[in-house]
Amino acid sequence: MRQDIHQASAIPNYPIGMRLAVDDRVFHYCKATLAISNVGCYRLAVSVDQILQVNDRLSVAPAKVTGDTTIVVDVASVAAPGGGAFQGGVVAKDELVGGSIEIWPVAGGNQFMYRKIKANTAVSGGSIIITVDKPFNFAVGVASGVTIHPSIYRSVRSAFDAGMAGYVSAVCLPPVPVPLNNYFWGQTRGLCLVAPTGTWPGAAANFRDVYLHSDGCINSSLGETIGGGAANNSPQRVGYAVGAGNYGTAEIMLQLAP
Repeated sequence: MRQDIHQASAIPNYPIGMRLAVDDRVFHYCKATLAISNVGCYRLAVSVDQILQVNDRLSVAPAKVTGDTTIVVDVASVAAPGGGAFQGGVVAKDELVGGSIEIWPVAGGNQFMYRKIKANTAVSGGSIIITVDKPFNFAVGVASGVTIHPSIYRSVRSAFDAGMAGYVSAVCLPPVPVPLNNYFWGQTRGLCLVAPTGTWPGAAANFRDVYLHSDGCINSSLGETIGGGAANNSPQRVGYAVGAGNYGTAEIMLQLAP
């Protein structure tokens, strides 16, 4: 293995989102778009890729037939359904790998396809060619509707520093400090230690589920759904408290991604 789970790297050694199993833990390969401090190593990290209207695009010529695995997408046109340019119309080569694309054929009725992105061309204003993992089972005409879903691991930062409370989802736990724009293995499953806040998981009788707090710490379901207030009406479950008793614990079984 070229990059250990306790190493950060300024260059990508693996595809974003790649899965790695180590003993009873699971990691996914991530990029930190803000430096993650040592504090961030005991707080959950979040994806800061927003679900935006400009992700909704139109496919452009040439039309694709059943069995094709590429699609041309206009990322710059303000006439697209999103009403603006996706990422300002600038997309780097293979930047979207690991993400997904949903496709609604222009004359397809209820036809629909959801494919993983395996490659994409680069552009600065215009269209890109996206290659998907499996052939299309419906023809894709010009002006078919598509939505680009970037990988949840391509833009990760500590929830403590995200500045987007209420609009983020935990995606991993960074095992080490990570410099700006470095790549790292983020833990997504298995035993780990995360800083608690409010009502410690396990401390409230009969409450074992663990939920994301807005700063990347964890809380019991009691603390987040009742004590959290309006900002946490629907908190994200990230795992469960391990062990027995009601002392409270920061050790949890993380259950973000298999």
